[in-house]
Amino acid sequence: SLSRERERKILQNQDRMSPDAAKPRPLARRLLLACIATVATKGRLADAFNFVITGSGSLEVQLIAGKLAEATPGDTASIIVPGEASYAKKCRSLLYDDGKGLSTEAPSGPALVSTGDDIGTALDSAEGLLVVCQEQAFEDSRIDLILANSPRLAHVGLLSRHGGSLRKLEDSLKKKCDEKKISCSVVRAGILKGGGPGDGGEDGRTEWGLSKFYYNTIFDLLESRITMGFDKFTLGAKVTAGDPFSFRGGFFGRIASGQTFEPSDTDTGRTAAAAALLAVVKRSAGVDVSLSTLKGEMPPSPEEWEAMFDAAAK
Repeated sequence: SLSRERERKILQNQDRMSPDAAKPRPLARRLLLACIATVATKGRLADAFNFVITGSGSLEVQLIAGKLAEATPGDTASIIVPGEASYAKKCRSLLYDDGKGLSTEAPSGPALVSTGDDIGTALDSAEGLLVVCQEQAFEDSRIDLILANSPRLAHVGLLSRHGGSLRKLEDSLKKKCDEKKISCSVVRAGILKGGGPGDGGEDGRTEWGLSKFYYNTIFDLLESRITMGFDKFTLGAKVTAGDPFSFRGGFFGRIASGQTFEPSDTDTGRTAAAAALLAVVKRSAGVDVSLSTLKGEMPPSPEEWEAMFDAAAK
């Protein structure tokens, strides 16, 4: 087994996008926390849920997942991020800047954790782990450290990619989770699109995606218009069992996708990807699905996600 010092070095030498492991916790504390039971009823786990979000993939998806989790009464989310203050400020702006700067009344969550102690504390209480890596796979050693230091973990949700290029990661994670008797779900994405506020919630303020500041980070005029159109008219989602779609993310595929916000089997909304991961890890049983876009001015509700996953699992 790895020495404590070796584990600490692995945790400190993260890629710059998203550090994704945690400091080992004392054994006695891990055993104590492991005795806290997770309640399961009707295929869903306890209503109040603690999420940890990590990965080398889309930062936007990770932030949206954290934001949506924190907006759900009783749920909490921690996102593993690099330790630089400038990075944390960027994340906060993407989460809550309404285009006029961060307000002092902006919500405090999700927690952005970067030190070994903070990551370890988050993992101690994590019941759901979201791994966003639709671009490239994690190293096995990082996944091993996270799983070894998450005593309450009940379900892992992986955001992978259409077309099978990350099949080795998918199979490896499923095997690791099976060995630890943890549920595992794979949600595959195509070309990621959208991710801004849409029309907001019923109160006129709650956003479904990132803040308006997100649009200020898109400098290409056509891309900006397509993104805003997508977030207004293409918030629906389609769940398909397995991995039936090719990934169309090559040069010409991305150009074609970038010209329209019409629904496509090979596109995936960032907001939908985040919401799907949150919904799937609250299930007691895992699913293996691919996610596509549909027309819609509102995202699927938790009940609609549940129905789509149930249908795909049959």
